[in-house]
Amino acid sequence: MLLQVTLSNILSFENEITFSMVSAESENQHPDHLIHHPFKKQPPLLPIAAVYGANGAGKSNLIKAIAFAKNLITKGTRLDRRIPVPVFELSDRGKNPSKFEFVFLYEDGLYSYGFVLDSKKIFEEWLYAIMPNGKREVCLFERLTDENNGIDLKVGAVLRKNKQQAGNLQFIASGTRYNQLFLTEAANRNITLLNPVFKWFSDVLVTITAGARYSGLEIQILSSEKFKNFLGAFLKSSGTGIDSITIDELSLDLEEHLPDLPDDRRLELEQIIEDTPEESLVVLENVYGKRLLLRKEQDLSIRLMQLKTVHRHENDGLIQFPVDKESDGTRRLIDLLPALFLLQEDAERVFFIDELDRCLHPLLSRQFLKYSLECCDGETRRSQLIFTTHDTNLLDADILRRDEVWLVEKDSRGSSAIYSLVEFKITSAQLQKGYLNGRFGAIPFFGSLHSLGWISSENE
Repeated sequence: MLLQVTLSNILSFENEITFSMVSAESENQHPDHLIHHPFKKQPPLLPIAAVYGANGAGKSNLIKAIAFAKNLITKGTRLDRRIPVPVFELSDRGKNPSKFEFVFLYEDGLYSYGFVLDSKKIFEEWLYAIMPNGKREVCLFERLTDENNGIDLKVGAVLRKNKQQAGNLQFIASGTRYNQLFLTEAANRNITLLNPVFKWFSDVLVTITAGARYSGLEIQILSSEKFKNFLGAFLKSSGTGIDSITIDELSLDLEEHLPDLPDDRRLELEQIIEDTPEESLVVLENVYGKRLLLRKEQDLSIRLMQLKTVHRHENDGLIQFPVDKESDGTRRLIDLLPALFLLQEDAERVFFIDELDRCLHPLLSRQFLKYSLECCDGETRRSQLIFTTHDTNLLDADILRRDEVWLVEKDSRGSSAIYSLVEFKITSAQLQKGYLNGRFGAIPFFGSLHSLGWISSENE
C-alpha cells in the first residue's frame, strides 16, 4: 500500500509536492474507510483518493509522473541514451535535477525508496526500511554518482548480514551505468533481497491513462469464470443494456475479418502469426483500429477470439454484438472493471486512474466508487484507488472523507501545487449545502482555491 509519494521538477510540478494516503487525525467521518496500519502507533491509511482541478491544472500530470517513475524503475534505460525526464520547462529551475520518493508497505516491510536525476544520470538513490520487528528506520542502500560517473554504493547493515549477497551488490554497483537505477540493475541480476521493492513497482503499482485499453481483458475472461461473471453482472446492473459478456471463437480469415487492412500491415500480421509458438495466445493492439486475440493451434490453424456483448431481444432471445459497437462509456467501463474486480478480490494493488469519469454517466461513476468502498475491510484490505476526475457529484460527504479529496491548482507561472481538502476549514454541512456538490459547472475550479470562500488553512 502507498503511504505517500513526493516529487519535484516533474511536468508542471516545479516545486516539491507530497501526495499522501495517510489519514488525517482531524477527520472523523467514515471511520469504516480506514485501513489498519500493521505497525504500532501509526495512523491508519486510506483506501481511496479523488484528485480534482481545472482543465490544465496538472492533475493528470500527477499520474503521468507516477507512470514515468514506474517505467524507469521496471524497464530501465539503454546504454548512452538520455533519460527522458519530463522536467518543468517554464523556469530556469527546470535545469535542476528532479526528485522522486515513494513510501509504501509491502510484504510486512515499510519502505522509503527514492532517487534524484536529470536527463544524463542518476545523482542519488536510496532505500530505507522498517521491518515489523524493528523500531527504527534502517538503511538498505545509498547510491551516489560522482562527477566522473562512478558509482559509490553504501550497503546497510541489514544487507551486509548476507556476505555473499552484499559482495554481489558491490559487484553489481560497479557495473551499473550512471543513467541506470541500481534497484533496476539489481532486479535484472536477480538479487532476491531487493525483489520485494522491485515487485511493488512492477506488480502492485498500476497506472491507467484516460484512453487506456485493458489488453488482457479477453485472456482474463477465458481464464477466470469468476471474473467473467463479475463483468457481466456489473454491466447488467449498470443499465448498459448488456445481459452478459462472452468470447466468440472462429477461424481467422483476414479477407473476411480485416478486409481493409493495408498490405504492409497484412504482411506484418502474417509474420507475427508465423512467429507465434504453437498452442499459445497473442494479443495484437490497434490492428486497423481493432484489438485481436489469436490462438495458434497445434495444427498451426489460427483461432480468432472476439469479445462480444450479449443483449436480450424483445422476443426474449439473445443477440451478440462486437464490443466495438458499444458506446464509448460502456467500453470505458469494460476497460475499468478489471481494476474494480481486483479491488473486490483485495489483490494487493495501488491503482492510479486518470479521468475515472471519462465517458461515464455521473451515476455510474458514483456506483463505481461506492462499490470500491464497499470492499473496505480495515483489518485486511491491501488495495487502494487513486483517481482524477471532474465529476463534482462525487464530492459528497456521504461518500468521501475530506482527507480523501485532493485539489490541484496551477499558479500564474504555470507551476502546479496540490492540497488536501482537510487543510481547509470546510465542514461536512457545507458540502451538503452544495459548496462542492456539483455546483461549479463542468470545470471544478476557476482561479484560486481561496476564492471559493473557504477560510485559509487550519494550520494558519
